Amino acid sequence: MSDLVKCKECKLTFDLDEYDNCPDCEVDLIKCEVCEHKFNFRLASCPYCDEHKVPEGTECEFCEKAAVRYLQSNPVCEDHYQL
Repeated sequence: MSDLVKCKECKLTFDLDEYDNCPDCEVDLIKCEVCEHKFNFRLASCPYCDEHKVPEGTECEFCEKAAVRYLQSNPVCEDHYQL
């Protein structure tokens, strides 16, 4: 039995047994140059990078150094990330 789903973006109904992603939106995907995650070209930036990138100027949760990553949702510096 086919597994029909409706695309959240373009509302096309397609068969998941036949396609991994919406065939109409698949042609609109581009690869992020930083993380290689695929995302729709209509978005201003990669949603994966946006979610994991610490905004510039953010301080570490445990000291006053610049945060470079998230550790359990907390912005941390490189020193505290390695602990």
